Amino acid sequence: MPHDTFLNLSNDKKNSIENILLNIFFKQPISQVKVSEIVSEMKMSRGAFYKYFTDLDDAYTYVINKYALIIHQDIITYIQNDKNQFFLGIEKYLIWCSELNHESDYWKSLRLLTESNDLSAYKRFPLTEDSPLLTKWTDILEANQIMMEDYDESIAFLFFIMELVMNALTGYIANDWSTEELVKDYRYRVKWITKGIK
Repeated sequence: MPHDTFLNLSNDKKNSIENILLNIFFKQPISQVKVSEIVSEMKMSRGAFYKYFTDLDDAYTYVINKYALIIHQDIITYIQNDKNQFFLGIEKYLIWCSELNHESDYWKSLRLLTESNDLSAYKRFPLTEDSPLLTKWTDILEANQIMMEDYDESIAFLFFIMELVMNALTGYIANDWSTEELVKDYRYRVKWITKGIK
């Protein structure tokens, strides 16, 4: 977790640092990243970096968690747009991702998350029962008549769906698929989930 000195920065300064971290971690594995490279890009002293983050892993985990949350929120938004057709919203999100400019920060964040071997990419971030994200999720489940036994099951299903999306995108990137191939593979998964296998 970043130190308060980082969290209390202005949004512009924070965004600038996050963008630098995203680009550096996107270009090379964390094992090859040096703090000196980051502070050079940030035009600050090494000591300033350690006022913001405990170490390199802390900065990396922060970036992974930040972009994972953004992507999860966007997936929920796409599902909400087709509230009564749960899996169609996800398909539209995947198509949108496949058409992104590969130089965009959003694409870089997707690549970073799909290529991350770090367990923090799979760590479930805490959600309170009154969080806006969970409220949207509950509305979506109700609209699609997807019944969950309790709060814990609905959270587990939320992260299962997020993993489904990231897994589909990982396949798309790793196999250099076209949008059509991505959609075809995704539809297989939906069929297995909704109809089972014989």
